[in-house]
This record gives sequence, C-alpha cells and structure tokens, in this order.
Amino acid sequence: MSNQPPKPTEIDGADFFIGIVAARYNGELVDALLERVTKTLKEHGVRERNIEILRVPGSNEIPYAAHMLAATGEFDCLIALGVVLAGETSHHEVISYGTAYSLHSIGMQSEIPVINGILTVSTLKQASERVSGKHNRGAEFARAALQMAWHKLKLVERLDALEDQKEDFDKEEDDDDEDKGFDPKQLFKNN
Repeated sequence: MSNQPPKPTEIDGADFFIGIVAARYNGELVDALLERVTKTLKEHGVRERNIEILRVPGSNEIPYAAHMLAATGEFDCLIALGVVLAGETSHHEVISYGTAYSLHSIGMQSEIPVINGILTVSTLKQASERVSGKHNRGAEFARAALQMAWHKLKLVERLDALEDQKEDFDKEEDDDDEDKGFDPKQLFKNN
C-alpha cells in the first residue's frame, strides 16, 4: 500500500449497513485494526447496530464468510480484516494472493463492494506501523467502505432508473403495436 492515501471525503454513513469479517489469527493486531475501522465508521454516522462483525479463524477463511454475508444482500459494503506476516515459507503469499482474488470476485459477483483490509507484511514492526502506528490503515479501510457504499447506492439508483426507462419504452412499443392493429400473422402473409 502506498503512503499517500486519498484525502478523506465527508460521507454520512447513517443509512449504511457494513459487514466486517475479521480474522482471529494475529488477534492483537487484527483487534487494533478492527477498533480503528469501527471507530471511523461511527465517526461518519454509521450506527453501531448497522455494523455486523463476524470473526473467523484466519485470513484464509475470510473470503468464505464474506461470500456468505454478501449473499444475504443486507450490506452496502463489506470489509475484510486480517494480518498476514511473512514466515520462512511462501505460505503468506498463497494466502495474500488467494484472498485478494477471492474478495475481488465476491464483490463483482454479488455487486456488493468488498474492501480488502488484509495486510500482508514482512515484519511485526511493519504490521504495528500500519495497525496502530503512523499509518492508520483501519481508518483508510473504513473511509474506503463508506465511499464505495455511497457509490453502490448511487449506481443502483442509476441502474434502476435505466431499467424503468427500458420498461416504459418496451410498454410504449407494445402499446404502439396494439394501436396499429399489429397482427404477427401478417409477417407471414407474403411468404
């Protein structure tokens, strides 16, 4: 992640429903991340009752839980939270790539934005800096969720309006066909 996050936008989250799936592995770090996420959501008006937190064993289990929450259709945005520390093997890369791909897929298939807040770091110091130090990734994830929930709302409204226009157009065409006395059998008279 870059050290130059976008400037925060002021979004009123009072009407948003946010689902958070957080890993229990590296619990102290994830708990601190979760605390910053929920604090920022509440500061932007998201009601505590509109935030659902689901804890799973580790980051690898986050996509399944996120998929199931998305399937409910109850949320405006989901946030995935975890901390993956590099070890002696490449297991952390497998987890990071797999969860990132899965979370993107969940968002595209469900049409519910999913914020990937799974931090992959090389050292405990890097994790601490991002969770509770100079980089406030929790607040960034929360603000990203608010912005994407807002975009979802506006884009769904736009798509609904287009669907209504299409239905009106189709109805007008049907009415025009009836007014002209259109008979589908006439298509075959000249053949």
